[in-house]
Amino acid sequence: MAQLFSQTILAWYSLHKRDLPWRSPYNTPYHVLVSEFMLQQTQVLRVMEKFREFTSKFPTLHHLADASKADVIKSWSGLGYNRRALLLHSFAQEVAEKHHGEIPNTKEELQQLPGMGPYTTGAILSFAFNLPEPAIDVNVRRIYVRYFQGKDQGLPLGKKEEMELYTLVKNSIPDGRSSTFHNALMDFGSLICTRDAPQCSSCPLSSSCQFYPLYDTKKATVLFVAEKKIEPGVYEQGKFIPNRIFRGRIVEFVRKNDGRIVSVIKLGKTVKADFNTEQEWLLKLCEKLQHEKLIKYELMKDKIRMYLGP
Repeated sequence: MAQLFSQTILAWYSLHKRDLPWRSPYNTPYHVLVSEFMLQQTQVLRVMEKFREFTSKFPTLHHLADASKADVIKSWSGLGYNRRALLLHSFAQEVAEKHHGEIPNTKEELQQLPGMGPYTTGAILSFAFNLPEPAIDVNVRRIYVRYFQGKDQGLPLGKKEEMELYTLVKNSIPDGRSSTFHNALMDFGSLICTRDAPQCSSCPLSSSCQFYPLYDTKKATVLFVAEKKIEPGVYEQGKFIPNRIFRGRIVEFVRKNDGRIVSVIKLGKTVKADFNTEQEWLLKLCEKLQHEKLIKYELMKDKIRMYLGP
């Protein structure tokens, strides 16, 4: 069953694969690394444009390692989740210092580097080095649990179930084709076996899929719906906005006003449309960003000077 699954996925991919800039045969493990950091919680279309800009400015890992944190944060504009830029920069610096600029190709070494969780480690090994190491994200988990187990599950399973899933994915990776196979899985999960509206009528696996008969009968009622996390935040013009959005706006403001002295009111009104007397809340966000080394600031009564990086 696993062999049929893999062969069918690869055959589908040969006809429907997406043309993405980090899949070029001329790309290096460094390009794969950059794309993986950028793609975390960010849509592919947004990443495509920023990937080209970023790798033009920092064409090699050494160029990135030698750059200032401020320059890296500035170049991350438009991607959000700015902490990823610092993790990527720290990764590059450690690899330059400890591995002579060569990204390691073993799980043990990669896991010691900044930003390397189980998925990203597997992604570097499979996409960059074509090694048979599973890269299990929500897309891959969804495809395998639906096809082989006949249910829908978008979040991590229990420890035992996760290990069983890891083994299943590993055993289904075709010899010598890990990179191509994982790219196929990513495209299949994005285009066919989607979270909210699986395209079963176009799926070449529907006849052998354990989930299809259930979905065909009960439709959306059997799809997994994740509980929304309650994030800290405040209301802006009557709508609740999580603080991470305001944090991103602060960093974007500093990108455009790096080193300038501005009024706290101007910063506040740029960050929050109906800003009035929430100065304590605003400065707490700035403090946290400074603690995370994304910005630094100097407060001067009703004025503030802000910089990118530590």
